Amino acid sequence: EQGIDVVSIAEEMSFPQAQEPELAAELDRIAKINGVTILGTGINPGLMMDLLAVCLSGCMTDVTKVICRRVNSLSPFGPLVMKEQGIGITVEDFERGVQDGSLAGHVGFAESVAMIDTALGLGVNGFSQQMKPIVTSVDRKSPHGFAKAGDVAGVNMTGQGTRDGETVIDMYHPQQIEPEMEGTHTGDYIVLEGTPGVSMAIQPEVNGGIGTIAMCVNMIPHVINAKPGLKTMLDLPVPHAIMGDFRDYIEE
Repeated sequence: EQGIDVVSIAEEMSFPQAQEPELAAELDRIAKINGVTILGTGINPGLMMDLLAVCLSGCMTDVTKVICRRVNSLSPFGPLVMKEQGIGITVEDFERGVQDGSLAGHVGFAESVAMIDTALGLGVNGFSQQMKPIVTSVDRKSPHGFAKAGDVAGVNMTGQGTRDGETVIDMYHPQQIEPEMEGTHTGDYIVLEGTPGVSMAIQPEVNGGIGTIAMCVNMIPHVINAKPGLKTMLDLPVPHAIMGDFRDYIEE
C-alpha cells in the first residue's frame, strides 16, 4: 500500500497459490491496485528444488517424473534453526514435536511441487509429506548445536506430488548438523525422467544462506521491471548474478 515492490523469503510466498489460493488472489489484487510487484524467492524454495528442475526440462520433449534431492548441513545455522529442527532432542520428543507442530522441518515442498506441476503440466492432484528424525550414532557438535549419540541430529523431509496415486514429483531433503561425521556428503541432485532423461549433481550443496541472499538481490531488477501483481519465479526472467551497476538493468 506504500507503493513499494516486495521481495519475500517466506517459504510459502514462493508459490502461495499452492496452499492459499484466495489469499494469493487478494495479494495480486492489492499489488495491482498499488502498481507494485510481489515476489517470493530464495534458494529453496525458489531455485534448487523447483525452478532449476523446470529450467533443466527445457531440453526435453516430455517429462514423466521429477526427482529433486537436496542433502545439506545445518551446522552453519544459529540457535533458532537448531531449536525448530529439533537438534539434540530425543526421538520421543521429536515425534511429539511433529505431532504438535512445534518442529518446523523443511517448509516449501507444497510450493515447490505446485510450481513444477504448473510449469510442466504433470497433472498433480495429490500431495503428501513426511518428517522423520535423523538419529546420530556418534556425538556431533556444531557452533550452535549438539546431539549426543542416540539423539536427533537432523530432519529427513520427504514429499510427493501424485497423479491419481502415482508419484510424479518426488522430493528428498535430509538436513542435519555435521553430516560428514557419519559419511553423508552434501549435494543437490535433480533427475528428470522422460525424453531425453536428465541427471544433474552439484557437490557439495549450494550454500543456503548466501544463496538466498543472492537470489533476493539478483531478482530486484526483474521485480522492478515486471508488471504489477503477485509473481512467482515462473513469471520472471531466469535469475543470474549481477556483477555491474543494477541501474543498468532497470527498464525506463
